[in-house]
Amino acid sequence: MTSPTPSRIRYATPDIARGIALLGIALANISTAWILTTDASYAEHFGGVYGQGSVLENLAVVFSAMFVHVRGLPMFTTLLGFGVGLITMSLWRRNYPLPRARTVLLRRYGLLAVFGLVHLVLLFFGDIMVSYGLGAMVLATMISLKDRTLMIIAWVLIGIQIAFTTAGAVVMALVPDLMAFGLGDIADNSSYLGYLRTNLVVGGSQLMALPVTVGMLLPLMIIGFVWARRGVLADLDAHATLLRRWVAVTVAVILLVGLPWGLAAVGVLPGNLEAFFSVLNGGVGMLTGPGILAAIALACRGIQERIDAGSYRPSVPVRAVTALGRRSMSGYIMQSFLFLVLTQPFTLGWGIGSGVLTQMGIAFLVWLITLVLAYVGDLAGWPGPFEWLHRRLAYGRGGL
Repeated sequence: MTSPTPSRIRYATPDIARGIALLGIALANISTAWILTTDASYAEHFGGVYGQGSVLENLAVVFSAMFVHVRGLPMFTTLLGFGVGLITMSLWRRNYPLPRARTVLLRRYGLLAVFGLVHLVLLFFGDIMVSYGLGAMVLATMISLKDRTLMIIAWVLIGIQIAFTTAGAVVMALVPDLMAFGLGDIADNSSYLGYLRTNLVVGGSQLMALPVTVGMLLPLMIIGFVWARRGVLADLDAHATLLRRWVAVTVAVILLVGLPWGLAAVGVLPGNLEAFFSVLNGGVGMLTGPGILAAIALACRGIQERIDAGSYRPSVPVRAVTALGRRSMSGYIMQSFLFLVLTQPFTLGWGIGSGVLTQMGIAFLVWLITLVLAYVGDLAGWPGPFEWLHRRLAYGRGGL
């Protein structure tokens, strides 16, 4: 029997991976953007530990360094490129000429960037959808290139990124005071109006850095795009070696960068190494994206096989995570709304001055709420509201 055509297959991995990634994004964002810790005894980047710190708090810091920060973002980025690849193959199957196919992709992802801009101003200065939209638009101009050419471009960009990140990490280790200035020095969270001003200031600076940001995201998008075109997730047996190599890369980053970063943050390793590994993780950590996706794909092999055979009946947890993954844009925006309501000084103010464990608990609660809402929507047969709006604006009433 031949394998299902990649453009027609129903994939389990991407939706499950997106649902899981949203938890990682919530855990990472709460301590780096939503609750700005400046008076903790140590590990402020991770939410902070006050006083001597318990074993559980220190373990939470190390866990975050290994598995949370710069883990969900790169996986989501890889998945975005994968999605661009699936849409492109669908357009080829419908005999779209190249210029028209590019126009469809540019319109779809241009709208994603517009959604992100509104999200950035009104809800969350740390929005990633603007960068995703622009990165996907760049990728849309490259869809006629061969896989080999695309992968050369991706690896050149990755090499440049690792070189600059490593150099920056060395500088930070030698001059750690360079990291003394942080977001808390300019944030005004005393009112929603002040919050909007912060969004405009911080978000504006991030918009100015878009060429760098898109340059960091683009190689992972390319990898995801090539995986979709080659049917990597459609035929796991044929691509198992590739997937396992990426898992090995991810494990190496977690153990050689994430672990020492966490140990330096809790004082097991010299404190000046915290800045070094933090910056290094910001660049090298991007390599975990394809590997985490690969690990989930291999773990979901049995599910995928049952889907292909038409005999799969998902359990409630798997269906809920899948439903959230299918509504990832709505889930991401809902996260911002919930964090805004729960954590800001002018709203409920949960978690301020609380430390890493409480912040992780709030992040998990936010993710759980989005999970339940997605599950209820799936039971009712409703699409995610922002997915529906995005598709309607991109493709019109008739759809693609």
